[in-house]
Amino acid sequence: MAEPETKPEVEAEPQPQPELEPDPISVRYEMNAQSRFFLCRFCGNHVVTMDNCIVGVEGTDVNGIICRNPVNVEHDDTMSRSFLNRLPAVNVRCNACNKYIAEKFVGLTPPCPRVMEGSYLLHTDRMLYWNGTQLRYAPGAYDDRTP
Repeated sequence: MAEPETKPEVEAEPQPQPELEPDPISVRYEMNAQSRFFLCRFCGNHVVTMDNCIVGVEGTDVNGIICRNPVNVEHDDTMSRSFLNRLPAVNVRCNACNKYIAEKFVGLTPPCPRVMEGSYLLHTDRMLYWNGTQLRYAPGAYDDRTP
């Protein structure tokens, strides 16, 4: 007589854990209750504070955050793609692990909003988010500080 199949135990979703240690000379933000910022999901390198984020973007092609002044990133010198409504952009990579994490908008012409020129589109599926108490996966991240 065959024994009944046992169902595997359902495990809790693991907390995000970067694979590599960030470069020791990288810019680092304090991980305290007052700070909110995004990190590279692959290595934990700090990328941008919530104060430098302009707007979230959601759609069928992209989920991301438009921001200014990210740190610990490098971008290509030449345009490699058109992104988000065919706007010209260059690829952006984390400077610690060299993984592709964003685009930088370059060479925009009217009628594009001025705020877009030189701004970055961070892909939330490639980011972690420090919410003041813990690291979370970035999709759906929001600034949950009390006003």
